[in-house]
Amino acid sequence: MYVLLIAGGFALSIVLGLLVLPEKPAYILGPFLGLLAFVPTVMLLSRWIGEKVRPFFEAAQRHAQTGNLAQAVQSLEGALAWRRWQLFLEQQVNTEAGLLLYAQGDEKKAIERLRRGYPKVSTGHLVLGAMLYRGGSLEEAQKALELGIRYNKKSPILYNVLAWLLAKEGRRDAAMDALSRALKADPADEPTADNLKRLQNDKRMNMKPFGDLWFMLKFETPKGMGVAAVPFRKGWRQPPKARRR
Repeated sequence: MYVLLIAGGFALSIVLGLLVLPEKPAYILGPFLGLLAFVPTVMLLSRWIGEKVRPFFEAAQRHAQTGNLAQAVQSLEGALAWRRWQLFLEQQVNTEAGLLLYAQGDEKKAIERLRRGYPKVSTGHLVLGAMLYRGGSLEEAQKALELGIRYNKKSPILYNVLAWLLAKEGRRDAAMDALSRALKADPADEPTADNLKRLQNDKRMNMKPFGDLWFMLKFETPKGMGVAAVPFRKGWRQPPKARRR
């Protein structure tokens, strides 16, 4: 990505510039000063790119709120002009576009987009898993939800939807294992604890505590209400910070 290349080139020029200096202290400080230059340069350029792409996301949000989902997707596509500049921008656009296409009812295109989406958005994994399951593949749905759990370990609905699908297919032990993992990540989550007890007592899980996030998956519809709309996130997310090794 261009942001990293520019920042890396700037940092490298500082390091190489200090190598030609005869003084030993300058030679020793080269890598440190290069790193010191790299980090703020990445931050400044990322902020600049963020200002460039934010209007596309804001326009998409406005169109989505008025029900013009096709125009919302088109607005998101405009942000792709900057995809070579910023890490994960294309993946974020794919996730948001995929959720909008799902709301439109175009599940084929939604699946294509969400497969190439941003892994930190749990809603994308939920919707993808639901569509794959309705398409007849529990295995593919499970993979999508497990990937979501990998990047969103404290998102209880991912575990619970996975458990619900497994229990529906008669794999109660695997479902209870998924809920046990959820409680390890968040021991205080009451809906998860309740659903684990329900499965242990050979009862159906109760997904109503998860509200619209559950109902938008179209497995159940609350009485007197239509299918919940897919939530549209405001703005775009900056790339996650690199983990320390």
